[in-house]
Amino acid sequence: MSINHNDESPKLPVLNLPFWMDGQTLTESPQPQEPAMLRTGMQSFWQRVQGWMLWPLTQRDPLTCSVDMLHLLAWERRIIRFRDEPLWLYRKRVAFAFVNAKDAGSTQGFINIFNRLGVPVLSIAERQPDKDWDVISIEIDDTTVSSAALMATIIQDYGRTCRRYEYVSNKAAAAILAGSEVNADYQTLTARSS
Repeated sequence: MSINHNDESPKLPVLNLPFWMDGQTLTESPQPQEPAMLRTGMQSFWQRVQGWMLWPLTQRDPLTCSVDMLHLLAWERRIIRFRDEPLWLYRKRVAFAFVNAKDAGSTQGFINIFNRLGVPVLSIAERQPDKDWDVISIEIDDTTVSSAALMATIIQDYGRTCRRYEYVSNKAAAAILAGSEVNADYQTLTARSS
């Protein structure tokens, strides 16, 4: 998704001075002379200018841009950072904002949104017979979900308007049950007074 603009941009031409100005041909000194040092300085100056010109292009990628630019891109894409959200997750949410908005509304799209953000969804069940028609159950693995705020944010941003969502958490737990025989004799005695 990210483009290396240094590789894609036109290369700077190498400054070639005539032989009488290259600082090496006409002198016996092993060190380059004045014009060659000027050429080296000009070459590095234009490389620096090229870096300045390419810097805005590198700031358009949410996965690699500066944090200040990331906030501007998030504002542009209507993404709000929730409390204690890790930077890598915030960058992913901003980077996939357009694709996630496109996928919102369908069951498979909702699964894709969760997978892009690193939350594997086991299944999504709609219109279940034992529940109200507007309840959507999202079955997730509880060990992989790092933040309840992330789940709430995904539902708020990409969930269907007239639906209620519930999380069904599956977590494997070891249980040890011991089986033993239980015997008992019961005797009922009744007394009557006459």
